Parts: sequence; structure tokens; C-alpha cells
Amino acid sequence: MLFSQQTPSLHPLCAGCHQPEPNVIMGVLDSVSIRGRIIQLDLNTHKEIIKYEDSVAIKNIGSIHEMEALKGKAFRIDYTVKKNEKFATTITRFDVLKTIKPEDKLTKEDFKKLIAERKDLVIVDTRPLPRYEEGHIPGAIVIPAAAFDKNTDKLPKEKERPLVFYCVGGCSSPLAAVKAKALGYTNVKVYIGGIPDWIQTEYTHVTPKWLRDSIEKDIPHVLIDTRSKDAVEKGHIKGTVSITYDELEGRKNMFPKQKLAPVVFYGDKAMESAAKVISWGYKGAKVLPVSFEAWQSAGNPVNTGAAKTAISYIPKSKPGTILIEEFKKIAKSIPPDTVIVDVRDRDEYKAGHIKGAINIPVDELADRVSEIPRDKKVLLQCTSGLRAEMAYHILIEKGLTNALCLDAHIFIDADGNFTIME
Repeated sequence: MLFSQQTPSLHPLCAGCHQPEPNVIMGVLDSVSIRGRIIQLDLNTHKEIIKYEDSVAIKNIGSIHEMEALKGKAFRIDYTVKKNEKFATTITRFDVLKTIKPEDKLTKEDFKKLIAERKDLVIVDTRPLPRYEEGHIPGAIVIPAAAFDKNTDKLPKEKERPLVFYCVGGCSSPLAAVKAKALGYTNVKVYIGGIPDWIQTEYTHVTPKWLRDSIEKDIPHVLIDTRSKDAVEKGHIKGTVSITYDELEGRKNMFPKQKLAPVVFYGDKAMESAAKVISWGYKGAKVLPVSFEAWQSAGNPVNTGAAKTAISYIPKSKPGTILIEEFKKIAKSIPPDTVIVDVRDRDEYKAGHIKGAINIPVDELADRVSEIPRDKKVLLQCTSGLRAEMAYHILIEKGLTNALCLDAHIFIDADGNFTIME
């Protein structure tokens, strides 16, 4: 049967960073037969059979034989069609970070030094646009990895200008860096730690659109105007709490217990204020990089008179998700009426997992739904929340309405200890 362009050619996990290409299949390795010279990729919706010959090119692995130990890992296969059958021309193990030279991988210290030294530096956030809007490295532009090829006009015309790509520490920023090099850019780096590493010690910038949407949709956040009381009374952003930088230390006990709460500053000494609350342990400190006057002139919601003086923050979870604090409490001692399903790959699970959590990789979930008890609350987690959300929708389609997913970054060590960041 000839390949139909209507048939999905990439796994949903790959779709976050890649786009369909003619004669290319991207999926999870299901099996490989060395004797039969056959590879089977799982694309979640179906499985693809691709044959190969001695002439096939191999990238990021030593040989076809190594694939036998890589079941469940992502692969890209470029192919040609012969007599209605697919034959691989190139087999690529998705480990794009290996293609980045060590000297092109930046630590946070390297990155900050480069920011200070090169005023012509272009910083590129390769995450989806909504993630960029809710918090990005100051000065960064956004080119989502999944739409990179359609947005190359955002890159500088000068091919020698330094470029630094970042994401959440995954494959999208290395992939974008590789593509930029292919376009002829000669000074390309990748900030390996990405946003999860950055927010440990640094604030991010939010867009006015994100703040306006948060106000209009009543999305929980803390908004602080650091200008003088007189200036605040003449006009301030709706929902503002008035706290100058000099008052900040004395108001420390007012701040939310949740260290990941989005705390947004604007006005005089907004950056210094954000830095101070970060020193208190808050990882959600943000700065609105526009003046109140610019905000007002754009027609955004404002108030006059005295602003609030007390902080009120009540976190809410979006549909299908569980609050981080609630997940932490459950994960420390899983009650009998709850099961935690770790939907990462087996190797990730073996390297460290929450004690008591079971492992069903997301690409196997649809076929293993019967292993999940229907009479218990089901909590789904991965590394960043992406696979957990996908797993949630799979279970909902299968009729399991008692599932929730953790929409956050979680880091688990070999002993099962974990930390969570939004």
C-alpha cells in the first residue's frame, strides 16, 4: 500500500518541536529485526514498518545493532519507496544535543558573561509562544522550534552575529541551533539549562498580553507597583499592590507561601525588587518591561486612587491538572485511593522515580489502560508536564475521568527525592 499523506508521519511527542516532512517518519522505536532488516516505529496512532539495506546511513548511533537496546527511544527515518514498500535511506537517533560541540554549550555563568560582553547578542526562546509570554529571559525573541522554518526572517541578517538558543533544557533549542548553522550562522550557542535553570537565580520578563489576559481571566498572580504612593494614586494597573522597593523587606511576610507563585513587578526599581524576592527563594519573580504610561496608552485596564496594600494569592489549577502543593503532599506518602503513573521512558524511570509510582510510558499507555485502576484517583507525571498532559487526554478518551496531570517540571533523584518547578 502506498504511503498516504493523510497518515500521520510523526509521533505526537515529536510534534512539539518538528513538522511533518515528505518521506520522513519520526517516532518511537518499537522493535528492530536485524535478521529481517526491518524497523518498526510506533507513532501512537499506528505503527510503521520500514525496511533497510546495507547502504543505509546511520547518525547518532554506532550501528543498527545498537538499536536493539534503544526500544522506546525516538528516531527519525528518511526513506524512499520501492515497490510500495518503505526503505530507509538515513536512520537518525534523536539525540540532537550530541551534535552541539562542547564549546557551544553554555552554562548560566557563560551565558550571563556573554550577555554582558556582546551587545549585539541575539537570544532566541524556542518554546511555544504562550510559554514565552508568561516568562522569558530579558531581551529574548521567540521562534518556536515547531515553526522555526517559517520564522527565519526573525533572525539577524548578519550571519556572524552571536546567537544563543534556549528552551526548557530539552531538544528544541539544540535543534534550532543546528538549523541556524545550516543557514550559515557562524556563532551559534545553546544555553543548556534553559528556563528551569535561569529562574533559580534570575527574574524573567512577561509580555503585556500575558498580564492583560491574567487580569481579565482572573488567573492567579501577584502584581506589585514599586512607584511612589503619589504616582500610584494617579493611576495604576488593575489589581496592583503598592509596595516600594524600600518597603519590600518589611512586607516579606505578606508574600505567598508558594515559592513558584508568579510575582510581577513594574515601576521604579522593579528589577531590583524582583532580584530581592528571588533571594528569598521565589522562582516565579517577573518584571513587566513597559512603563505604566505605555500600558495605559495601549488601552489596558487601569485604576485610580489608592491601590491595595495587602497581597492576596489563591492558586488555582487549570482543568485536568493538579496543584503542585497538592501533588507534593500526595507524592510524599501515596494514599491507598491514589495511584501515580510516571509516563516517562523506562530508562528515565529507572534513573529515579517517586516511591510507589508505577511506570507506563505515554507511547504505551493506550494499549495498557487496563493496568490503571478505575476506582482510584490517577495522577500523571513526566519531566516537564508535556507527556503527562498527553497521557491525560489519552485516559479521558478511554473513559478514565478520575485522572489529573502535573503541569510542572519535576526533578527526581535516584533515591526518589524530588523538586518541582512550574
